[in-house]
Amino acid sequence: MRSKSVSWIVSRLKAAKMIFRLSLKRGPLSESPAVFPCGMSRSGTTLVATILDSHPRISMGYELIPPPVASPAVLLQALDQGLDMSGGDFRKCGGALRKAGRRQIGLFLARCQRTGIAVDELRYLFQSLDDEGLRCIMLIRDRLALAWRVVERKRIRERTNLCGFKVGPPIVVKVAKCFPNSYFICIVRDPRDVVASYIERKFGLSPEEICANWNKHLDAVRRFHKKHSSTSLILRYEDLVCSPQQTLERVFAVLPVHMEESVFRFYKSKASVHESRHPNAANLKRDFFTSSIGRWMNELPEELGERIHRLCARGMESLGYA
Repeated sequence: MRSKSVSWIVSRLKAAKMIFRLSLKRGPLSESPAVFPCGMSRSGTTLVATILDSHPRISMGYELIPPPVASPAVLLQALDQGLDMSGGDFRKCGGALRKAGRRQIGLFLARCQRTGIAVDELRYLFQSLDDEGLRCIMLIRDRLALAWRVVERKRIRERTNLCGFKVGPPIVVKVAKCFPNSYFICIVRDPRDVVASYIERKFGLSPEEICANWNKHLDAVRRFHKKHSSTSLILRYEDLVCSPQQTLERVFAVLPVHMEESVFRFYKSKASVHESRHPNAANLKRDFFTSSIGRWMNELPEELGERIHRLCARGMESLGYA
């Protein structure tokens, strides 16, 4: 009984310590303006991020939220390990770590490289966080803070007004609390094409799971937009690629910077993703194209297309996906 009592006290002390830690961290992470592309995977968020990154006053970080890790020291050690395995080539560092079994950290370092941050800058950032006493990067707030520090380095170097990175609809409310002066460009896509894309990429989710996520994500961005209508926008992928001029005019009507012609030349712009090994690199070097609209009709069985429509009927009909 005594050992159970001691164990219970220790667990309660740990819980109290965590609550105290959270209570100290309720304020914003940054008051600086930020922009966050928001949407379900395979819906066009990377295209939105690339378009924004092409603007002379915006710097973007793409997929940049790190996985939960024990400390900045772990990231430093992994960075050095990856560099050793890749012969000092930062572009290959993340891939080397993934092959060595450190998949999540390898992905994060590869995504840092996509922002255009130099390896010495990244090492300095990790070391600074360690010196500041950050011993755990597990909570979503700490992970957002690290992503922000990375993309801020890019913004300062490029001398731009706005920066940001891609976020998922489930955390959009938390992101808005951490960055209160932020803007959100939420993008949705026909769920039948999303399912086709998931299957092509072998993401390992069933059509039912993908549809459940699509419904959940659409509900999340609609609730968010209802409360933040002046600083957020919901757009369809199909409208972006079919009518880029009108759609981007809507985007920049929300943002605090004027639209520039460079955003229409995103495929040959300053966007750092072009210098990386992003999975969508080939498509991001093409002008707006519409061939991926309705891909499901050639790639999915008719019965599956009808099943997706039944599962997502309410949201599809409201968005015009008949």
